[in-house]
Amino acid sequence: MLSERQEALPLVLELPDAPEDDGAEAQANFRFQCEVIARWSYGLFEPDGPIAVVCEHHEDFMVLFADGQVDLASVKHRSRNRGTWSVADLCDDGGLTHLFDRWVAVAASGRPIRALHLTNAGLTNGPGQSAELAGICEATQPDAALLLAWSKKLARQFLMVSQRKRTSAMPTGQPPARPEHLLDTDPLVQLVARFIPMLTFVPVSHRDDIAASTIIEVALPLCRAKGWDTHDGQHIHDAVMTIVEKTVRTFGKRRLDLARQVVGMAVWPNGMERDERLAARLLDAKALDTAIIYGGDVPLFPPQDAPLPAPGGSQLRRKMADGQLSASAVHLAERLRSAWYSTHRSRLPDLPGDAGVLAQIEAEVLELVLDAQDAALAAGTTPYGRTFFRQLRDTVRVSSFRQRPPLRINDQHALGVSFELSDQCIFDFLPPTSSDTQQEQVHD
Repeated sequence: MLSERQEALPLVLELPDAPEDDGAEAQANFRFQCEVIARWSYGLFEPDGPIAVVCEHHEDFMVLFADGQVDLASVKHRSRNRGTWSVADLCDDGGLTHLFDRWVAVAASGRPIRALHLTNAGLTNGPGQSAELAGICEATQPDAALLLAWSKKLARQFLMVSQRKRTSAMPTGQPPARPEHLLDTDPLVQLVARFIPMLTFVPVSHRDDIAASTIIEVALPLCRAKGWDTHDGQHIHDAVMTIVEKTVRTFGKRRLDLARQVVGMAVWPNGMERDERLAARLLDAKALDTAIIYGGDVPLFPPQDAPLPAPGGSQLRRKMADGQLSASAVHLAERLRSAWYSTHRSRLPDLPGDAGVLAQIEAEVLELVLDAQDAALAAGTTPYGRTFFRQLRDTVRVSSFRQRPPLRINDQHALGVSFELSDQCIFDFLPPTSSDTQQEQVHD
Protein backbone atom coordinates (compact mmCIF):
# COMPACT_ATOMS: atom_id res chain seq x y z
CA MET A 1 0.00 0.00 0.00
CA LEU A 2 1.27 3.42 -0.89
CA SER A 3 1.73 6.08 1.76
CA GLU A 4 2.92 9.66 2.00
CA ARG A 5 6.58 8.85 2.72
CA GLN A 6 9.19 8.75 0.03
CA GLU A 7 12.85 7.82 -0.19
CA ALA A 8 15.31 9.35 -2.66
CA LEU A 9 14.26 8.59 -6.21
CA PRO A 10 16.58 7.08 -8.80
CA LEU A 11 17.67 9.10 -11.81
CA VAL A 12 15.35 9.07 -14.78
CA LEU A 13 16.70 7.26 -17.82
CA GLU A 14 16.52 8.97 -21.19
CA LEU A 15 15.69 6.63 -24.04
CA PRO A 16 16.43 7.35 -27.70
CA ASP A 17 13.99 9.34 -29.77
CA ALA A 18 11.39 7.42 -31.73
CA PRO A 19 11.17 8.00 -35.47
CA GLU A 20 8.73 10.83 -36.14
CA ASP A 21 6.50 11.48 -39.12
CA ASP A 22 6.59 14.99 -40.50
CA GLY A 23 3.99 17.68 -40.68
CA ALA A 24 0.25 17.34 -40.41
CA GLU A 25 0.23 13.55 -39.96
CA ALA A 26 2.49 13.73 -36.89
CA GLN A 27 0.46 16.62 -35.50
CA ALA A 28 -2.79 14.66 -35.95
CA ASN A 29 -1.38 11.53 -34.34
CA PHE A 30 0.01 13.55 -31.43
CA ARG A 31 -3.44 15.06 -30.90
CA PHE A 32 -4.99 11.57 -31.02
CA GLN A 33 -2.58 10.21 -28.43
CA CYS A 34 -3.31 13.16 -26.14
CA GLU A 35 -7.05 12.57 -26.62
CA VAL A 36 -6.60 8.97 -25.45
CA ILE A 37 -4.63 10.09 -22.38
CA ALA A 38 -7.27 12.74 -21.65
CA ARG A 39 -10.02 10.12 -21.76
CA TRP A 40 -8.14 7.96 -19.23
CA SER A 41 -7.49 11.02 -17.08
CA TYR A 42 -11.21 11.53 -16.44
CA GLY A 43 -11.01 8.35 -14.36
CA LEU A 44 -9.08 10.37 -11.76
CA PHE A 45 -12.43 11.80 -10.63
CA GLU A 46 -13.94 8.35 -9.95
CA PRO A 47 -13.99 7.22 -6.28
CA ASP A 48 -12.30 3.91 -7.09
CA GLY A 49 -10.35 5.25 -10.04
CA PRO A 50 -6.60 5.76 -10.43
CA ILE A 51 -4.64 8.25 -8.32
CA ALA A 52 -2.40 9.49 -11.14
CA VAL A 53 -1.65 9.30 -14.84
CA VAL A 54 2.01 9.63 -15.84
CA CYS A 55 2.98 10.57 -19.40
CA GLU A 56 6.22 8.98 -20.56
CA HIS A 57 6.04 9.85 -24.25
CA HIS A 58 3.47 10.74 -26.88
CA GLU A 59 2.45 7.10 -27.25
CA ASP A 60 3.15 5.81 -23.74
CA PHE A 61 1.53 6.54 -20.42
CA MET A 62 1.00 4.85 -17.06
CA VAL A 63 -2.08 4.66 -14.87
CA LEU A 64 -1.34 4.34 -11.14
CA PHE A 65 -3.72 3.01 -8.49
CA ALA A 66 -3.73 3.38 -4.70
CA ASP A 67 -3.19 -0.37 -4.15
CA GLY A 68 0.11 -0.25 -6.05
CA GLN A 69 -1.20 -1.54 -9.37
CA VAL A 70 0.37 0.03 -12.45
CA ASP A 71 -1.10 -0.08 -15.95
CA LEU A 72 1.40 0.40 -18.78
CA ALA A 73 -0.44 1.79 -21.81
CA SER A 74 0.68 2.14 -25.41
CA VAL A 75 -1.38 4.10 -27.94
CA LYS A 76 -1.30 3.40 -31.66
CA HIS A 77 -3.38 4.99 -34.42
CA ARG A 78 -3.99 3.26 -37.74
CA SER A 79 -5.49 4.89 -40.82
CA ARG A 80 -8.79 3.45 -41.99
CA ASN A 81 -7.29 2.31 -45.28
CA ARG A 82 -4.70 0.16 -43.46
CA GLY A 83 -7.27 -2.36 -42.21
CA THR A 84 -6.92 -4.54 -39.12
CA TRP A 85 -3.75 -5.44 -37.21
CA SER A 86 -2.11 -8.70 -38.25
CA VAL A 87 0.18 -10.37 -35.72
CA ALA A 88 3.32 -9.22 -37.55
CA ASP A 89 2.10 -5.62 -37.88
CA LEU A 90 0.90 -5.59 -34.29
CA CYS A 91 4.33 -6.59 -32.96
CA ASP A 92 6.18 -4.14 -35.21
CA ASP A 93 4.39 -0.89 -36.13
CA GLY A 94 1.66 -1.71 -33.61
CA GLY A 95 4.13 -1.31 -30.75
CA LEU A 96 3.43 -4.61 -28.98
CA THR A 97 7.14 -5.45 -28.82
CA HIS A 98 7.83 -2.06 -27.24
CA LEU A 99 5.00 -2.58 -24.74
CA PHE A 100 6.33 -6.05 -23.84
CA ASP A 101 9.84 -4.65 -23.39
CA ARG A 102 8.52 -1.99 -20.98
CA TRP A 103 6.57 -4.66 -19.10
CA VAL A 104 9.65 -6.90 -18.74
CA ALA A 105 11.62 -3.94 -17.36
CA VAL A 106 9.26 -3.43 -14.44
CA ALA A 107 7.53 -6.81 -13.94
CA ALA A 108 10.22 -8.03 -11.54
CA SER A 109 9.19 -5.38 -8.99
CA GLY A 110 6.53 -7.66 -7.54
CA ARG A 111 3.79 -5.11 -8.16
CA PRO A 112 0.73 -6.03 -10.21
CA ILE A 113 1.68 -4.70 -13.65
CA ARG A 114 -0.87 -4.78 -16.46
CA ALA A 115 -0.28 -3.88 -20.11
CA LEU A 116 -2.86 -2.03 -22.20
CA HIS A 117 -2.67 -1.78 -25.98
CA LEU A 118 -5.00 0.98 -27.18
CA THR A 119 -5.79 1.39 -30.86
CA ASN A 120 -8.58 2.53 -33.14
CA ALA A 121 -8.01 -0.37 -35.55
CA GLY A 122 -9.47 -3.85 -35.16
CA LEU A 123 -7.69 -7.18 -34.89
CA THR A 124 -7.51 -9.72 -37.70
CA ASN A 125 -9.88 -12.68 -37.26
CA GLY A 126 -9.10 -16.34 -37.82
CA PRO A 127 -7.02 -19.16 -36.30
CA GLY A 128 -3.57 -17.94 -35.29
CA GLN A 129 -4.54 -14.31 -35.89
CA SER A 130 -4.44 -11.36 -33.50
CA ALA A 131 -8.12 -11.58 -32.52
CA GLU A 132 -7.44 -15.07 -31.18
CA LEU A 133 -4.61 -13.63 -29.07
CA ALA A 134 -7.01 -11.04 -27.62
CA GLY A 135 -9.39 -13.87 -26.68
CA ILE A 136 -6.63 -15.68 -24.78
CA CYS A 137 -5.76 -12.45 -22.96
CA GLU A 138 -9.38 -12.06 -21.83
CA ALA A 139 -9.88 -15.68 -20.81
CA THR A 140 -10.11 -16.39 -17.07
CA GLN A 141 -8.60 -19.85 -17.59
CA PRO A 142 -6.83 -19.89 -20.99
CA ASP A 143 -6.14 -23.21 -22.65
CA ALA A 144 -2.60 -24.19 -21.59
CA ALA A 145 -1.58 -25.58 -24.99
CA LEU A 146 -2.90 -22.54 -26.84
CA LEU A 147 -1.19 -20.18 -24.38
CA LEU A 148 2.13 -21.96 -24.93
CA ALA A 149 1.73 -21.86 -28.71
CA TRP A 150 1.02 -18.12 -28.61
CA SER A 151 3.92 -17.55 -26.23
CA LYS A 152 6.27 -19.06 -28.79
CA LYS A 153 4.60 -17.24 -31.68
CA LEU A 154 4.96 -13.84 -29.99
CA ALA A 155 8.47 -14.62 -28.73
CA ARG A 156 9.61 -15.26 -32.30
CA GLN A 157 7.97 -12.02 -33.51
CA PHE A 158 9.55 -10.05 -30.67
CA LEU A 159 13.00 -11.44 -31.57
CA MET A 160 12.49 -10.45 -35.20
CA VAL A 161 11.52 -6.90 -34.26
CA SER A 162 14.42 -6.56 -31.79
CA GLN A 163 16.86 -7.12 -34.65
CA ARG A 164 15.73 -3.79 -36.18
CA LYS A 165 14.50 -1.81 -33.18
CA ARG A 166 16.25 -1.26 -29.89
CA THR A 167 14.91 -3.03 -26.81
CA SER A 168 16.21 -2.49 -23.30
CA ALA A 169 14.98 -5.35 -21.10
CA MET A 170 13.70 -8.38 -23.01
CA PRO A 171 16.05 -11.28 -23.83
CA THR A 172 17.32 -11.10 -27.39
CA GLY A 173 18.75 -13.64 -29.79
CA GLN A 174 18.41 -15.13 -33.25
CA PRO A 175 14.75 -15.79 -34.12
CA PRO A 176 14.10 -19.41 -35.14
CA ALA A 177 12.65 -20.34 -38.50
CA ARG A 178 9.41 -21.45 -36.85
CA PRO A 179 7.86 -20.69 -33.43
CA GLU A 180 7.71 -24.35 -32.44
CA HIS A 181 11.50 -24.54 -32.66
CA LEU A 182 11.63 -22.57 -29.39
CA LEU A 183 11.85 -24.69 -26.25
CA ASP A 184 9.06 -24.61 -23.66
CA THR A 185 11.70 -23.63 -21.08
CA ASP A 186 13.16 -20.77 -23.13
CA PRO A 187 13.36 -17.70 -20.81
CA LEU A 188 11.73 -15.45 -23.41
CA VAL A 189 8.88 -17.90 -23.97
CA GLN A 190 8.25 -18.09 -20.23
CA LEU A 191 8.22 -14.28 -19.96
CA VAL A 192 5.73 -14.03 -22.80
CA ALA A 193 3.55 -16.68 -21.13
CA ARG A 194 3.41 -14.44 -18.03
CA PHE A 195 2.82 -11.34 -20.16
CA ILE A 196 -0.19 -12.56 -22.16
CA PRO A 197 -2.61 -12.83 -19.16
CA MET A 198 -1.55 -9.30 -18.15
CA LEU A 199 -2.27 -7.88 -21.65
CA THR A 200 -5.55 -6.24 -22.65
CA PHE A 201 -6.49 -4.85 -26.06
CA VAL A 202 -8.63 -1.73 -25.69
CA PRO A 203 -10.51 -0.30 -28.70
CA VAL A 204 -10.67 3.49 -29.03
CA SER A 205 -12.29 5.78 -31.58
CA HIS A 206 -10.59 7.04 -34.73
CA ARG A 207 -8.74 10.32 -34.33
CA ASP A 208 -11.51 12.14 -36.22
CA ASP A 209 -14.13 10.92 -33.74
CA ILE A 210 -12.43 10.50 -30.37
CA ALA A 211 -12.93 14.06 -29.09
CA ALA A 212 -16.67 14.00 -29.76
CA SER A 213 -17.10 10.52 -28.27
CA THR A 214 -15.15 11.49 -25.14
CA ILE A 215 -17.24 14.61 -24.61
CA ILE A 216 -20.50 12.67 -25.01
CA GLU A 217 -19.52 9.51 -23.13
CA VAL A 218 -17.23 10.91 -20.41
CA ALA A 219 -17.18 14.72 -20.07
CA LEU A 220 -20.96 15.27 -20.07
CA PRO A 221 -21.67 12.50 -17.51
CA LEU A 222 -18.95 14.06 -15.34
CA CYS A 223 -20.71 17.44 -15.63
CA ARG A 224 -24.01 15.90 -14.55
CA ALA A 225 -22.40 13.99 -11.67
CA LYS A 226 -20.73 17.13 -10.33
CA GLY A 227 -23.69 19.41 -10.97
CA TRP A 228 -21.88 21.45 -13.61
CA ASP A 229 -23.58 23.03 -16.60
CA THR A 230 -23.60 20.42 -19.35
CA HIS A 231 -23.17 23.21 -21.89
CA ASP A 232 -19.60 23.46 -20.57
CA GLY A 233 -18.71 19.94 -21.77
CA GLN A 234 -16.66 21.24 -24.70
CA HIS A 235 -14.86 23.83 -22.55
CA ILE A 236 -14.10 21.24 -19.88
CA HIS A 237 -12.64 18.83 -22.41
CA ASP A 238 -10.61 21.65 -24.01
CA ALA A 239 -9.19 22.48 -20.58
CA VAL A 240 -8.28 18.83 -19.92
CA MET A 241 -6.66 18.55 -23.35
CA THR A 242 -4.66 21.72 -22.72
CA ILE A 243 -3.03 20.33 -19.58
CA VAL A 244 -2.50 16.89 -21.14
CA GLU A 245 -0.75 18.38 -24.19
CA LYS A 246 1.45 20.55 -22.00
CA THR A 247 2.34 17.59 -19.78
CA VAL A 248 3.23 15.37 -22.72
CA ARG A 249 5.35 18.11 -24.32
CA THR A 250 7.30 18.86 -21.13
CA PHE A 251 10.54 17.34 -22.40
CA GLY A 252 10.04 17.72 -26.12
CA LYS A 253 10.59 14.51 -28.06
CA ARG A 254 12.82 12.82 -25.47
CA ARG A 255 11.63 9.48 -24.16
CA LEU A 256 11.81 9.19 -20.38
CA ASP A 257 11.77 5.78 -18.72
CA LEU A 258 9.55 6.76 -15.80
CA ALA A 259 8.07 3.26 -15.46
CA ARG A 260 11.14 1.90 -13.67
CA GLN A 261 11.16 4.91 -11.37
CA VAL A 262 7.49 4.61 -10.47
CA VAL A 263 7.46 0.88 -9.77
CA GLY A 264 10.68 1.20 -7.78
CA MET A 265 8.97 3.38 -5.20
CA ALA A 266 8.19 1.61 -1.97
CA VAL A 267 5.69 4.38 -1.26
CA TRP A 268 3.99 7.10 -3.28
CA PRO A 269 5.54 10.57 -2.79
CA ASN A 270 3.52 13.59 -1.80
CA GLY A 271 3.62 16.79 -3.81
CA MET A 272 6.61 18.32 -2.00
CA GLU A 273 8.77 15.23 -2.39
CA ARG A 274 8.13 14.23 -5.98
CA ASP A 275 11.04 14.12 -8.33
CA GLU A 276 10.94 17.20 -10.57
CA ARG A 277 10.74 15.25 -13.81
CA LEU A 278 8.11 12.87 -12.49
CA ALA A 279 5.99 15.75 -11.19
CA ALA A 280 6.21 17.52 -14.54
CA ARG A 281 4.86 14.43 -16.32
CA LEU A 282 2.17 13.61 -13.76
CA LEU A 283 -1.57 14.29 -13.82
CA ASP A 284 -3.78 13.84 -10.76
CA ALA A 285 -7.29 14.90 -9.77
CA LYS A 286 -6.07 18.17 -8.30
CA ALA A 287 -4.25 19.15 -11.48
CA LEU A 288 -7.28 18.35 -13.63
CA ASP A 289 -9.64 20.12 -11.24
CA THR A 290 -7.48 23.24 -11.41
CA ALA A 291 -7.34 23.06 -15.21
CA ILE A 292 -11.12 22.72 -15.47
CA ILE A 293 -11.90 25.50 -13.01
CA TYR A 294 -9.44 27.99 -14.47
CA GLY A 295 -9.31 26.62 -18.00
CA GLY A 296 -12.51 28.17 -19.34
CA ASP A 297 -10.70 31.41 -20.13
CA VAL A 298 -7.30 30.98 -21.70
CA PRO A 299 -4.78 32.74 -19.41
CA LEU A 300 -2.73 35.53 -20.94
CA PHE A 301 0.54 33.94 -19.74
CA PRO A 302 0.98 30.18 -19.13
CA PRO A 303 0.27 29.44 -15.45
CA GLN A 304 3.25 28.50 -13.29
CA ASP A 305 5.69 29.46 -16.07
CA ALA A 306 7.91 32.52 -16.01
CA PRO A 307 6.85 34.99 -18.76
CA LEU A 308 9.30 35.00 -21.66
CA PRO A 309 10.26 38.34 -23.25
CA ALA A 310 9.62 38.15 -26.98
CA PRO A 311 12.82 38.47 -29.02
CA GLY A 312 13.27 41.51 -31.21
CA GLY A 313 10.89 44.41 -30.90
CA SER A 314 13.01 47.23 -32.28
CA GLN A 315 11.13 47.33 -35.58
CA LEU A 316 7.78 47.43 -33.80
CA ARG A 317 8.86 50.26 -31.52
CA ARG A 318 10.17 52.27 -34.49
CA LYS A 319 6.98 51.77 -36.47
CA MET A 320 4.78 52.75 -33.54
CA ALA A 321 6.91 55.87 -32.96
CA ASP A 322 6.50 56.78 -36.63
CA GLY A 323 2.75 56.39 -36.18
CA GLN A 324 2.79 58.78 -33.17
CA LEU A 325 1.69 56.12 -30.68
CA SER A 326 2.13 56.84 -26.99
CA ALA A 327 4.64 55.10 -24.74
CA SER A 328 1.76 53.31 -23.01
CA ALA A 329 0.58 51.89 -26.33
CA VAL A 330 4.10 50.66 -27.06
CA HIS A 331 4.32 48.98 -23.63
CA LEU A 332 0.97 47.26 -24.20
CA ALA A 333 2.05 46.03 -27.62
CA GLU A 334 5.28 44.59 -26.23
CA ARG A 335 3.49 42.96 -23.30
CA LEU A 336 0.97 41.25 -25.60
CA ARG A 337 3.70 40.20 -28.00
CA SER A 338 5.51 38.56 -25.08
CA ALA A 339 2.27 36.89 -23.96
CA TRP A 340 1.87 35.34 -27.41
CA TYR A 341 5.53 34.27 -27.47
CA SER A 342 5.33 32.70 -23.98
CA THR A 343 2.11 30.89 -24.86
CA HIS A 344 3.19 29.33 -28.14
CA ARG A 345 6.65 28.45 -26.79
CA SER A 346 5.09 26.57 -23.86
CA ARG A 347 2.74 24.66 -26.14
CA LEU A 348 4.68 24.26 -29.39
CA PRO A 349 8.33 23.54 -28.59
CA ASP A 350 9.56 21.26 -31.35
CA LEU A 351 6.94 18.88 -32.78
CA PRO A 352 6.85 18.51 -36.57
CA GLY A 353 3.91 20.50 -37.90
CA ASP A 354 4.11 23.22 -35.24
CA ALA A 355 5.31 25.74 -37.85
CA GLY A 356 2.08 25.14 -39.75
CA VAL A 357 0.06 25.94 -36.62
CA LEU A 358 1.84 29.29 -36.25
CA ALA A 359 1.47 30.07 -39.96
CA GLN A 360 -2.27 29.40 -39.85
CA ILE A 361 -2.78 31.72 -36.87
CA GLU A 362 -0.64 34.45 -38.44
CA ALA A 363 -2.61 34.24 -41.70
CA GLU A 364 -5.90 34.58 -39.83
CA VAL A 365 -4.62 37.60 -37.89
CA LEU A 366 -3.21 39.24 -41.02
CA GLU A 367 -6.64 39.18 -42.63
CA LEU A 368 -8.04 41.04 -39.62
CA VAL A 369 -5.15 43.53 -39.77
CA LEU A 370 -6.19 44.36 -43.34
CA ASP A 371 -9.75 44.94 -42.15
CA ALA A 372 -8.44 47.26 -39.43
CA GLN A 373 -6.40 49.18 -42.01
CA ASP A 374 -9.48 49.67 -44.20
CA ALA A 375 -11.51 50.85 -41.21
CA ALA A 376 -8.80 53.32 -40.16
CA LEU A 377 -8.59 54.76 -43.68
CA ALA A 378 -12.36 55.04 -43.91
CA ALA A 379 -12.48 56.92 -40.60
CA GLY A 380 -10.24 59.64 -42.07
CA THR A 381 -9.08 60.89 -38.66
CA THR A 382 -5.52 61.88 -37.84
CA PRO A 383 -3.03 60.84 -36.82
CA TYR A 384 -3.64 57.63 -38.75
CA GLY A 385 -1.44 55.52 -36.45
CA ARG A 386 -3.61 56.11 -33.38
CA THR A 387 -6.80 55.41 -35.31
CA PHE A 388 -5.31 52.23 -36.74
CA PHE A 389 -4.17 51.12 -33.25
CA ARG A 390 -7.73 51.50 -31.93
CA GLN A 391 -9.10 49.59 -34.91
CA LEU A 392 -6.63 46.75 -34.27
CA ARG A 393 -7.86 46.45 -30.68
CA ASP A 394 -11.48 46.41 -31.86
CA THR A 395 -11.03 44.17 -34.93
CA VAL A 396 -8.54 41.43 -34.03
CA ARG A 397 -10.76 38.80 -32.39
CA VAL A 398 -10.34 35.03 -32.31
CA SER A 399 -14.08 34.70 -32.94
CA SER A 400 -13.51 36.41 -36.31
CA PHE A 401 -11.10 33.72 -37.55
CA ARG A 402 -12.31 31.80 -40.59
CA GLN A 403 -11.31 28.54 -38.89
CA ARG A 404 -11.00 27.64 -35.23
CA PRO A 405 -7.32 28.14 -34.29
CA PRO A 406 -5.39 24.87 -33.78
CA LEU A 407 -3.96 26.34 -30.55
CA ARG A 408 -6.23 27.70 -27.80
CA ILE A 409 -5.62 31.45 -27.60
CA ASN A 410 -7.61 34.50 -26.52
CA ASP A 411 -8.11 37.90 -28.18
CA GLN A 412 -5.08 39.40 -26.45
CA HIS A 413 -2.87 36.63 -27.85
CA ALA A 414 -4.27 37.34 -31.31
CA LEU A 415 -3.47 41.02 -30.85
CA GLY A 416 0.04 40.00 -29.78
CA VAL A 417 0.34 38.07 -33.05
CA SER A 418 -0.51 41.27 -34.95
CA PHE A 419 2.23 43.19 -33.17
CA GLU A 420 4.67 40.37 -33.90
CA LEU A 421 3.75 40.65 -37.60
CA SER A 422 4.48 44.37 -37.45
CA ASP A 423 7.88 43.64 -35.88
CA GLN A 424 8.48 41.31 -38.85
CA CYS A 425 7.87 44.33 -41.12
CA ILE A 426 4.57 42.96 -42.48
CA PHE A 427 2.81 46.29 -41.81
CA ASP A 428 3.42 49.64 -40.10
CA PHE A 429 1.38 52.40 -38.45
CA LEU A 430 1.57 54.90 -41.33
CA PRO A 431 -1.22 55.37 -43.89
CA PRO A 432 -0.64 53.32 -47.06
CA THR A 433 0.91 55.46 -49.83
CA SER A 434 -0.56 55.76 -53.29
CA SER A 435 2.22 53.52 -54.64
CA ASP A 436 1.27 50.85 -52.08
CA THR A 437 -2.34 51.12 -53.21
CA GLN A 438 -1.33 50.74 -56.86
CA GLN A 439 0.75 47.63 -56.00
CA GLU A 440 -2.20 46.12 -54.16
CA GLN A 441 -4.43 46.76 -57.20
CA VAL A 442 -1.87 45.01 -59.46
CA HIS A 443 -1.81 41.97 -57.16
CA ASP A 444 -5.61 41.90 -57.06
